[in-house]
Amino acid sequence: MKIITKETICNATGTKVEKIKIEAPDIAAKALPGQFVVLMISEKGERIPLTVVERGNPAGTVTLIFQEAGLTTKLLGRMKAGDEIYALVGPLGHPTQILDCGKVIMVGGGVGIAEIYTVAKAFKEKGNRVVTIIGARTKDLLILENELKLASGELLIATDDGSY
Repeated sequence: MKIITKETICNATGTKVEKIKIEAPDIAAKALPGQFVVLMISEKGERIPLTVVERGNPAGTVTLIFQEAGLTTKLLGRMKAGDEIYALVGPLGHPTQILDCGKVIMVGGGVGIAEIYTVAKAFKEKGNRVVTIIGARTKDLLILENELKLASGELLIATDDGSY
């Protein structure tokens, strides 16, 4: 599987968060909100789970967001568009049950914000009023703010240091 695009979406106070789009037509065709993939960057590499943040059909791509923290995510962060991922398995996990509930509240913090994005979008598309609450240590560490503004009827933001 080839990396199609790679973008740094946060690089502040020693925290680097990357967004990659990977060619994976079979996964893109089946992934639902709340599901994840398991990725290996090399044959002897560690397997890491990452949430499917977006799926591009008919392009056949999946978008993943990760924070460079351990060895594997740091090595993944060094990869570039055009590089090949050794293995990508999925979609895995139970998809989130998207119902017409009337009002839904989504809460996410740090890189966990990526995990609620597709779910918030799906609840809104189902006709729900979506209130999203996101937070991070500082304003510079917030991710997907603009995307969640579109996926939510109301977006509330808090930072640990009060910078936003």
